[in-house]
Amino acid sequence: MGTPMTLLHVRPKGHAVQTPLLGFLAGPHADVIAEAWPAPHSGFLTLPTARRHAAAILLGNAAGLRGTDIVRAVERGRDGDLARLLVQGEAPGGLMKALGRLGEVLWESRDYARFLGLFAEADAGRVLRHMKVIAADRLVLIGALPEALRRAGIIAHLPARAEAVEELADAYRLALRIHGASEAAAIAQRWNRAGNALALFDMAAEALQPVRFGQVLPVPRLPESFVPVADRKSLVGVALEFRNCLRDFTGDLAAGRMAVFTVREGSEMVALALRQDPAGWRLAEAKGRQNEDVSEDALRRIVTVLERAGVRTGESTWVLARRLHEHACDDCGPAHMGSRETWRDRLALGSLWD
Repeated sequence: MGTPMTLLHVRPKGHAVQTPLLGFLAGPHADVIAEAWPAPHSGFLTLPTARRHAAAILLGNAAGLRGTDIVRAVERGRDGDLARLLVQGEAPGGLMKALGRLGEVLWESRDYARFLGLFAEADAGRVLRHMKVIAADRLVLIGALPEALRRAGIIAHLPARAEAVEELADAYRLALRIHGASEAAAIAQRWNRAGNALALFDMAAEALQPVRFGQVLPVPRLPESFVPVADRKSLVGVALEFRNCLRDFTGDLAAGRMAVFTVREGSEMVALALRQDPAGWRLAEAKGRQNEDVSEDALRRIVTVLERAGVRTGESTWVLARRLHEHACDDCGPAHMGSRETWRDRLALGSLWD
């Protein structure tokens, strides 16, 4: 006896029977597709690529439709009607053609949601319509950009490293702090004209440079519980109490580029260092006595107060500008970056020196 051409794989009780081929192609959607198109699933497997992806989207978000209605729409519905079902409204042109370029293996539901969201945007949708192959990991990079940067000339030069794209997005947001929100369109248009990745990232680094030299911003006004260190004697006292290196920054404090505060958060005493760069004041460090880490609850409360006063968190513009070049320069890169996995990581504390 020969081996059957199609081997049925029995799922645990409560799951529909599915073939190995369906399991491979459908991945996380295999169970619901096996229920809609029972083994050997020929009705599903013989569908065009675009309609298989449409089936996965609709079965994952039925929106009140029965499984039989979805099967009927996917197998027999016109492209336009099926597209409207997918977006639950008026669909952008070319949606079904774009679905046909997503590859043979079905995507995760979150990737489909990202695809539909980007396709609905004017600029991003235009880019997707012209992509010969649309890959989920590429959409993750595009989705990390602010909507204003989702333009063909920018997307074409995005490197594969997610960290590089995230820092390009950070640079855009900081550039708006430096130049003003009214310059948003002009900045995006300028970056869209970049001829390659190095030119794009160097443009972003250039946008982080100061508009005027010698500008010193007033120290942020904080609640009374934030006690400023306003003279040399106070600085020496805080440095001795906390056993830290703040005395090394006397010059920056005297020049107005740095500010130090102490604050009590519950049972914790915290020393804060703020630094000024072209994007304004940012939190550079927050430590307890003997340089101990501040608890996350206390740190979150402190950051909330600082943000209300206009103080930002994250890397300095100087550090970010250097890394932007390294992200795209074959001779300099790749840029060295610390972890960005947690909320505390993304604060970039410890960046006292610019």
